[in-house]
Amino acid sequence: MSVVFERAAVRSILLVKLRAIGDAVLTLPSLEALHQGFKGAQITVLCPPAAAPVYAQDPRTAEVLGYERGELGGLVGQAAFFRQLQRRRFDLAVCLHASFRTALIARLCGAPWRSVRNHSGPDWFSNLPSAERKEPKSIVQRDFDALRACGLKPVETAPRMAVPAAARANASRRLKLWKTRHKPLLLFTGAGKPEKRWPLERFLELAARLKDLKRTPVLLAGPGDPLMDREAQAVGGRADRVADLKELGALCALAGAVVGNDSGPRHVAAACGARTLTLFGPESLREWQPYREQDGHWALQSESKRVADLEVSQVFAAARRLIGGA
Repeated sequence: MSVVFERAAVRSILLVKLRAIGDAVLTLPSLEALHQGFKGAQITVLCPPAAAPVYAQDPRTAEVLGYERGELGGLVGQAAFFRQLQRRRFDLAVCLHASFRTALIARLCGAPWRSVRNHSGPDWFSNLPSAERKEPKSIVQRDFDALRACGLKPVETAPRMAVPAAARANASRRLKLWKTRHKPLLLFTGAGKPEKRWPLERFLELAARLKDLKRTPVLLAGPGDPLMDREAQAVGGRADRVADLKELGALCALAGAVVGNDSGPRHVAAACGARTLTLFGPESLREWQPYREQDGHWALQSESKRVADLEVSQVFAAARRLIGGA
């Protein structure tokens, strides 16, 4: 006799997203939909340690678990990890943009119900089938397919990241230490892949021109990127590195506007209320720009889809429009 899935019976949910920071930020609309659609259910998020701060101290999550396969110590460590998950007695496991590995986690966590959505292959081990077609769409809508299989009808697509008071206080102190003459405009110079990075010399050219807009450029370097402090000061700006994602989000909110490569920090900025201008390389805008211009989010992409082909004059003109509304 088959058992019918009942949303009201779901009290504990495992949400799996083993992706980078930007992808994690884009799951926040799905987190909100689960929170609203399963009233009172406890939501545990399983993600890589680097993405854990996205969900930390968020009232919509009961627990955040870091998962890094290489750190579990082989088969013994993997077995212990799955026993730990099974002790939590999840009713439902949801895998957003699943791989076989994430689908296997859903299967072995012990949840009787599983919504697994893989847009490039089979929905392994899923027993809540999706009726949505696997076709190009925004990442947020793609993740929503797994929720629609659970009977939800998510609508709100804008990510909202929780920023605790301590992070806001730290951001305010850092802003004062910068001693900027004008309101800062944050420039994100890093990206996860070389082909997504606008040349640093172009960022410096842009920074030099921002004085015409009465904004002080602050070049924020990513992990492993050079800190362009001397070069930034030469054009009237600042350079810094912010390791804490919550503090970074608070800084973005205080600055009000950011310009940067297609990277995790620009998603953090959008999720914390800042206006954004994103410089795209080869990635699809349809998938990776799920934000609306009317909400203050713009994207630039050259016809060649090479970010290096974007001219400083183009970016400056777009930055003028961005700042006009910030």
